[in-house]
Amino acid sequence: MKILSIESASVTASCCVSEGENILGEYTLRHKKTHSEKLMPLIEELMKELELKINDIDLIAVSKGPGSYTGLRIGAAIAKSLAFAADIKIAGVPTMKSLAANVYDEDKLIVPIMDAKAGRIYTGVYKWQNGECKEVLEQFPCNIDELIEILNDYKEPIIFNGDGSVNYRDRIENVLNSKIYFAPEVFNYLKATTLAFVAFRMAVKGETVSAKDFKPQYLRLSQAERNKK
Repeated sequence: MKILSIESASVTASCCVSEGENILGEYTLRHKKTHSEKLMPLIEELMKELELKINDIDLIAVSKGPGSYTGLRIGAAIAKSLAFAADIKIAGVPTMKSLAANVYDEDKLIVPIMDAKAGRIYTGVYKWQNGECKEVLEQFPCNIDELIEILNDYKEPIIFNGDGSVNYRDRIENVLNSKIYFAPEVFNYLKATTLAFVAFRMAVKGETVSAKDFKPQYLRLSQAERNKK
């Protein structure tokens, strides 16, 4: 199974092609949030280098959210267009699960934190079991104090990753009762290769949707909608 994976939920613009769990190629940029200009050319160049056409692809994987509204819409538009063209399914990967899967540690809970600005975060709680990153607590929006209150109910050691774990590190270290760790900087960013791994496991279990039915998952209103409300 060849999977074209598209990551656009944050400042990272990333794409990769994998076959099963084997990565054939990847392009990633973390320079400005210009996905509308950069992402499709990256995909085209990657497919060209791998000598593949869209009809060679069996599944499109895309980060379904939460994340940047603009980034998610761009990723969704590209994924749906390509899936329609090739008449193939989409695996919509939860962004927090993809971020958590950057860190492989079977002995700790993994808590990814994405900074949603204005004091808000996106997060979730995950655990590696039998080679798969599984949800202990599905992704949700909150603030850092609400997350700490939730995590104080867990007894296991916890490892954090994501930009929110950097921005709120002092608060976490000063308040959280659990034994805690922080992932190295390289594991704090979303990337298409991890997305591909999670998508492949989803596809094996039949967790895919048609291009028509795929929708991003924002988890909260946009800034414009919040202002209007």
